[in-house]
Amino acid sequence: MLNVKRVHRIIEAAINSATTTEGQSRIESIRVCSEGYAEPGYSDPESGLIAFGNWNEISRWDAAKNESITIDDTPSRVAALLEKLGVELEWSDEWAFCDQCNKAVRTSPDSYCWKRSYWQDDSGSVTCCDCIAEDPSDYLESLEGNTRNCITLYIDLAEHGYVMLEDGFENGFHYGQDADPKLIGKALREQGIERFLFHLDHTGQFDLAFSVWVYADEIIKLSHEAWNVATKDGPSVSDGLQRALQDASLKMSKLPDGSTKVATCDVSLGTATVRAVTSQDFIDGKIYAS
Repeated sequence: MLNVKRVHRIIEAAINSATTTEGQSRIESIRVCSEGYAEPGYSDPESGLIAFGNWNEISRWDAAKNESITIDDTPSRVAALLEKLGVELEWSDEWAFCDQCNKAVRTSPDSYCWKRSYWQDDSGSVTCCDCIAEDPSDYLESLEGNTRNCITLYIDLAEHGYVMLEDGFENGFHYGQDADPKLIGKALREQGIERFLFHLDHTGQFDLAFSVWVYADEIIKLSHEAWNVATKDGPSVSDGLQRALQDASLKMSKLPDGSTKVATCDVSLGTATVRAVTSQDFIDGKIYAS
């Protein structure tokens, strides 16, 4: 196991050697974790240490040379040194830490099939899947009747008193994938059912699938005849995307040639917001900032 004090000495030395305040700030923000991963599919490194930070070099756009130049390579040099020692490196903006066990969980996808492996409650507290598994009651209660969030963890819902009402619902950019949790929730509430949950069953590049579960004590209220004819699909998602892309294309054509153009599509409205960004904003990763 690598001595964590050695890693911190490297970081402290790098803080003093950084040639820019931005570089110094990035080094100061590095977090070293010895508790390991709670993220499914990830194995703890042999060194026992994971470092989270922004490892990019500090660059600026040189308009005269029409190119990006590096003005501080301290973060990347620290990354190379830590990696040589066996420290696993991760990007800090893609991870969070469980407030119960301090293990790391991903907050951004690393594949099309990725699902969130933690719960962030209204206070902002993060609880990993391992800690939730010990007692999922609060997690499940927070999602009952919620049409904006769903279960993304593996939990045996039948074991906790829920009955699957229906699965196979799809929402995505392919034709016919228009299932709307808000309308489904409305249909259940109209029958006096409040204790229902949505479970994320599958995620893909352009779509997802989910199922609906109802607490056993309330499933007896359900009229299957009313449920079968209830409206569960919203406006066509694929049509909304097509309109939004057409709007983006039209608006981009009106921006100056040669500029970096960024479009944000609103599928629900079928519209797009388009703007040009500077080369420096692109380097700094600010292209999605409002």
